[in-house]
Amino acid sequence: MHHAEPNASGDRVITLQELHDIFHRMAESRCREVLAVLSGDTLGRFLSERVGELGADESRSLSVVRAGTAGAEPDSPADRPRVRTLPSLPLSMLVTDRRTALLSLRTPPGEEAGPIVLVTRPGHVSTLLSVFDHLWSSAYTSPPTEGTSPGGRPQGRCRAVLDLLAEGLTDNAVAARLGIAERTVRREVNGLMQAAGATSRFQLALRAQELGWLHRPAGETAPGSGPERGPVSGRVSLFPEHG
Repeated sequence: MHHAEPNASGDRVITLQELHDIFHRMAESRCREVLAVLSGDTLGRFLSERVGELGADESRSLSVVRAGTAGAEPDSPADRPRVRTLPSLPLSMLVTDRRTALLSLRTPPGEEAGPIVLVTRPGHVSTLLSVFDHLWSSAYTSPPTEGTSPGGRPQGRCRAVLDLLAEGLTDNAVAARLGIAERTVRREVNGLMQAAGATSRFQLALRAQELGWLHRPAGETAPGSGPERGPVSGRVSLFPEHG
């Protein structure tokens, strides 16, 4: 099988039947990299139902950015692609080997669905790759967790835990301050790490600053800090694991 090849007229609008045919050729091809953005539009729903057919393995990488309601991950862990989530997305697209793309733009509710376009012009594909990179870097490794707003910003108890850790308090001290169990603090921290796309507390501190989640720079203690606060090195708290 071969990739969908550029044609003489360049990018073009395609029908739903052509979409099925082109997707089938893409799935059966020997492409090494697949990038997908899945919103709630016609193309996004189509791709969400079939993303498992693109199966990631040792010869093909599959990365997906999806809206919180756009389909489900493949059932088989071995076939599960790298998936990140955003509350909403402005478009849907599928790019294979950075050469060929399917694209649709979301339209306002009540308006006719926009066309699906086969994109083959290198400059246009390059632009779509830049869009994908931006969405990927902004997305979460899982849907926003309980305790975060629809935009992913911590709120309520989750917000309080983050602020107190940023001031340098240990898990034990945060639990005592908020009147909750220490294991609850750790659960909130795990949720924050998922929402921020961090794999360690140090990364969480950095990501929280980048995302504007902190009322003050991490590691900068609030006025009147007491002895219950843990040591802080520089301006970035390590969010110590143990109290």
